Amino acid sequence: MWLSLFGAVLCCAVMFVINWWAALVTYAIEIFLYIYVTVKKPDVNWGSSTQAVTFVNAVNNALSLTKVDDHIKNFRPQCIVLTGAPKTRPALLDIAHSFSKNYGLCLTCQVFLGLKTEMIQEMNIGMENHQAWLNKKKRKAFYAAVASDSFREGVQSLLQAAGIGRLKPNTVVIGFKKDWKCVDTMDVQSYVGVLHDAFDLEYGVVVLRISQGLDISHILQAEEEMERLALEQSLQRMDSQDGGASVIIPRSAQAAKVSQRLVEFSAQFQKKQAKGTIDVWWLFDDGGFTLLIPYILTTRKKWKDCKLRIFIAGQTDRIEQDKADWKTFEDMIKPFRVHEGTKDAASAETLRNDSQWKITDAEMEILEEKTRLQVRLNELLQENSRAANLIIVSMPIARKGAVSDHLYMAWLDILTKNLPPTLLIRGNHKSVLTFYS
Repeated sequence: MWLSLFGAVLCCAVMFVINWWAALVTYAIEIFLYIYVTVKKPDVNWGSSTQAVTFVNAVNNALSLTKVDDHIKNFRPQCIVLTGAPKTRPALLDIAHSFSKNYGLCLTCQVFLGLKTEMIQEMNIGMENHQAWLNKKKRKAFYAAVASDSFREGVQSLLQAAGIGRLKPNTVVIGFKKDWKCVDTMDVQSYVGVLHDAFDLEYGVVVLRISQGLDISHILQAEEEMERLALEQSLQRMDSQDGGASVIIPRSAQAAKVSQRLVEFSAQFQKKQAKGTIDVWWLFDDGGFTLLIPYILTTRKKWKDCKLRIFIAGQTDRIEQDKADWKTFEDMIKPFRVHEGTKDAASAETLRNDSQWKITDAEMEILEEKTRLQVRLNELLQENSRAANLIIVSMPIARKGAVSDHLYMAWLDILTKNLPPTLLIRGNHKSVLTFYS
């Protein structure tokens, strides 16, 4: 760099030695052109040699990483964040960005559902807009999207194909499906199937639950509609000479207040966190992933005032069940059970065949201990971590084919019910801390 600067200065000096007045004219023309371009600011892409060099260096560095063996000390969470459009679930993006910024890769992903021929055009239109939004919000993340007939198939495509070489995601970050009790059965099966697929492909899984919800797309749509109506109103006023009829924008004060609160909650991870604790309930050994994520959070400026508190599992034979909480859980899963005990054998068999996704009495009996454990854990969380800034809990795993999807969702629901923001985390059982090596 310094040699190049010295050469440039030497060239300028030689110009004046050869012909001083020609050198002055040349510099005058250059200065005029510079001022003209600066003032006019023509919408022209001149191209950049720096961009080409950066691209080549990026490719070479990515290739050089493939020649180095992985080591535990170099592990870093590289995330696929299932946000949909990035701005519709800001809290999910913010928490993932908190532990991936300057550490690892972060991909915000969206699955466009419908006919691929129709969705691909919509997907291509939004690619640059979503990436520009991420850059504007200073999120060190990339945007990726796929078009698919189903949510699960789209996520499978992302999990299998996202990334190159060592720049490949190893963690799936997804929001908790809050409406699992009222949506179609296929939607619940698709959601649980995504979790199973992530574990099958050796991904770690992070599930975020906020009691107020994550999705603010309906608020964004309402704001866009209000802006459109306001624009129409202003145009009508300009066109009408006597100030004709105006467009009324209906919105109740209560609805506006609820929307404002939801937006505030969705932005809570963008602010500096108050002095408090991050409570880690480390219940299963998953290679240390459940401990690594909260540690990374405490190294961030926004979380530096939060101390870690780590709780470990105790003896299961000491669990005392609260009957009221167990009744709450039974009411939760009641619509999804077969209830063979209240029916004759023929009717029960017919119902089992027609609704194979429902929870049978035999399944409840086999899994009663594990089910009661989730209820009791929620009681302990309520008792010890009610005031925490963030709760991190080891995520229970449902063996594929052994636990019905609705029962598994009920486990996750009752475990994280009525709590501060909660992360359910489960690693892929590969060591991520040197303690294990």
